[in-house]
Amino acid sequence: MLTAEMIIGSVVGFIVEKALSKVGFLTGNNRRTACRSLTKLYYSVQALDDVTENIFHTLNGFRSTSTGEAYALMNALNNHMHEVALASNMFIDLGQELHAGLEIIDPALAVCCVALYVSKFDFLHEMSNTVEWDRSATPGRIVVKMPTRTTNELTMDRAYADALDAYKRGEKHYWPDTWNRTDGPDQVILSWEDHDSATAFIVRLTEHRAVLVKAKEKLRELLKSSFTVDELLFQTNTHPHR
Repeated sequence: MLTAEMIIGSVVGFIVEKALSKVGFLTGNNRRTACRSLTKLYYSVQALDDVTENIFHTLNGFRSTSTGEAYALMNALNNHMHEVALASNMFIDLGQELHAGLEIIDPALAVCCVALYVSKFDFLHEMSNTVEWDRSATPGRIVVKMPTRTTNELTMDRAYADALDAYKRGEKHYWPDTWNRTDGPDQVILSWEDHDSATAFIVRLTEHRAVLVKAKEKLRELLKSSFTVDELLFQTNTHPHR
């Protein structure tokens, strides 16, 4: 999940953009269900941001002129592998509930975003266990899985428009394509001595995190402006997706 922050950021920003003008029209239990799913999405994004912050903090702690970037990055990723896996699981567990909440807000939006969870290309399961040790070599290396597909605002907007047209035609199970193929590698190999690869990965992670943080703040503002404290904190329906 660590290398998919750019994708998560794009999808969250897309959700906020489409939901902003529609949440205000919800009433009663629909408001609470939508609020709950969006709140859990926010905490999932926050967890991923926290993991990345911890990685950068540890990276700075191990960084020195004598050891270089590779040594610092290897220690940082090793120390936080488990947290990366836990953050990934939060997104996977959110699937049904997020779909239920988005379907209340906008069915076309829901069907676009659910492709993250259940499709011919299961993005979230692929991105679980992103960071792993490869012990076949001595000393060991760290393998970081990269997304084999990605998405962007243009692709998501096109899929959303297609989904809206399908609903107008009466299609209830339309499945828009929200993915683009990438030209990049499917994995990055990091070692204790390869400072160039470490530096390139740190730059990429910095850029990805900036997109994620921006999307998180947009989602926070949506929750803050659209729901009451009671709706955000005191929800009695523990299974709103059922």
